[in-house]
Amino acid sequence: AAAGDRTFSPVRHTVVNVAGSLLTLALEQEARRPAAERRVRAAVLRLLLAGEVDGARAALAALGDPLPEPSVVVLATRGDRDGVIEAAGGTFAAALGEETIVLAPADGQEALVRALGPYGPVGVGEPVGLDRLAAGAEQARRALAAAHRICAPVMRYAALPGQGLLAVLDPGAAQAFATALLAPMLEYGTRADLLESLRAYLEANGHWDAAAQRLGIHRHTLRYRMRKVAELLGRDIDDPATRAELWVACSIIG
Repeated sequence: AAAGDRTFSPVRHTVVNVAGSLLTLALEQEARRPAAERRVRAAVLRLLLAGEVDGARAALAALGDPLPEPSVVVLATRGDRDGVIEAAGGTFAAALGEETIVLAPADGQEALVRALGPYGPVGVGEPVGLDRLAAGAEQARRALAAAHRICAPVMRYAALPGQGLLAVLDPGAAQAFATALLAPMLEYGTRADLLESLRAYLEANGHWDAAAQRLGIHRHTLRYRMRKVAELLGRDIDDPATRAELWVACSIIG
């Protein structure tokens, strides 16, 4: 072109083809880089949840990203993952199952909660140190589950009823208790609706109409489900002590 000759010789064709191939390779590598970085962050999150803070910090340093210090607030959402990560900006965000976990600085959580709002409900844990991140993540996931149940845009763990009681229970013993109590119902086919119906019934203090309206079903359908729950568990759900145990179990299961 510089010489005014626009005729491409075979050599020039070869040069152009090689350049095109190199450009394609570069673009593919650039496209794969975000996916690779997200896999690293997911691995870092697993290290943190396992209590391997130093290893997580060293792995994240390879990406040039720091971890918030000294305490963080865990945010959890099930919204569009790409959108959530982009909205989080430079804040650490990684996949954890169906959720995306964001580690917000304790003094900057409100701005991040607002930024994540357009992508669906957000669960917010209590401030924790990196060495207690597993507890913070569990809090955020429980809060997120509650937000989905009541269609709330944001739910904070501290606002969940009964968390003061649950906080004093040994986590392992509490989980074993809840699993054993609810196992007959949870193992009954794929009837996840029984758990949601039981939870709604308990949260409505046994008021059929209120619980049925929350679930979007007829109260007769709810009555049938509760009879099935009572049959499977071998419990009288009209008994206050039984209701208290079931509520604790449902809260632990999440």
